[in-house]
Amino acid sequence: MMIQGQFKNIGPGIIAVLILLAGCRGATSPVEFYTLAPLTTPEEAEQMAVPGKNLAIGVGPLNLPKIIDRPQIVTRVGPNKINVDEFHRWAGSVYEDFLRALTINLSTLIPSSMVIPYPWEDYFEPDYRVYLEVRQFDGRLGQSTQLDITWTITGRDPGDLLLARKSLIKENVPSEDYDGLVAAQSRILATLSRQIAQGIKEVDSGR
Repeated sequence: MMIQGQFKNIGPGIIAVLILLAGCRGATSPVEFYTLAPLTTPEEAEQMAVPGKNLAIGVGPLNLPKIIDRPQIVTRVGPNKINVDEFHRWAGSVYEDFLRALTINLSTLIPSSMVIPYPWEDYFEPDYRVYLEVRQFDGRLGQSTQLDITWTITGRDPGDLLLARKSLIKENVPSEDYDGLVAAQSRILATLSRQIAQGIKEVDSGR
């Protein structure tokens, strides 16, 4: 038989390579999932709490660049090069995770208020709306991560602009793993949350 003859001509070295490749495919690294952590400890809440009256605050919409709005975690390799890691992903979407952590943080920092992420139901009418425009939210493993964002606060009327600010927040990433990167990004969101909470306090005290 021709087929049998062809297999007889395959050397033992080639067979060994084929077996090795099959083994490597079976040993592919499992996908790992990550999520941004909000403020959790009572000590943090007490230190950063912003006094305020009972307010309704809507957080969002959030605009993300397409380069990071994907399931995979994006890291920067060079000024013009990024890495999209198929085996290290967001547990949900980076959009939802960002808004969730920010909303929980603001609820902690302004505890008397109702803070709801976008989109909210028709029955909810926020006293203040926080719009977020992200330009950069990535970093380098073992080096640092950075958030470049513009955020605005409006009144009940979206056209009623009360405050507009740009935040450039950077955190060191001491370890070469994704745990360290996402932990640093969580700290960045904590800093952003403090800034937004202070901004809400400023506009509310002036009204």
